[in-house]
Amino acid sequence: MKIKKVVFEPMNEIHENEVKILKKLLEKIEKQEPLQKEFDEFFEDVKQHFEFEENLMKKYGFFAYVPHKMEHDRIINELNEVKKHLNEYEWLKKYFKEYFLPWLDNHIATIDTVTGGFLNMVGASPTQK
Repeated sequence: MKIKKVVFEPMNEIHENEVKILKKLLEKIEKQEPLQKEFDEFFEDVKQHFEFEENLMKKYGFFAYVPHKMEHDRIINELNEVKKHLNEYEWLKKYFKEYFLPWLDNHIATIDTVTGGFLNMVGASPTQK
């Protein structure tokens, strides 16, 4: 799983960590092993990832904060639904491989690239709050 880079390094670090956690989750799905712990870790990481970006966007007045936040909220709502299907391995495999991973790749290539460029341009500091 290779992910695109943005010009704001703290975002790259978060994306890379998230992909590592997602790989562990996908391995559990492939082996059809219990995955509550891995899903919870992944979901918590996604929430922290989004919160990190949203805090910086607010702090520095990012012009596309609202659509970016709306996209994050949509994925959080979606993952809350996915959580109800943790015993449906084929469904999960299809969701992550055919939907979530392509979404993540596109999200990073588009709005995260713009966000990272903006944060880099304004000299944003990667502190959480």
